[in-house]
Amino acid sequence: MSKRMIFAELINCMQTMETDMGLKGLTHTDRQVLSSMVLISKDGTHPVLLNELKSHPLTKNVPIPSLFRSLHGLMQRGLVQKIGTERSATYTLV
Repeated sequence: MSKRMIFAELINCMQTMETDMGLKGLTHTDRQVLSSMVLISKDGTHPVLLNELKSHPLTKNVPIPSLFRSLHGLMQRGLVQKIGTERSATYTLV
């Protein structure tokens, strides 16, 4: 199988999974932030600190305002929850 075919199959699989998981409509940055959180938290078993998100390979190049916008959007969708006080920088997967 060619690399192009493998790439196309991976994209198709990703789109199917996004639909099945209710993630359709997420922006590229939202997907990066959510994926980073899943990896950092070991699939939700640990909280995620903002500093961990800022330094993760998938999100280290995301501008801070975009990172906060994605976190806010993911919280509105019920995928992510902020832990602690309003000023807290700790998040968890829902």
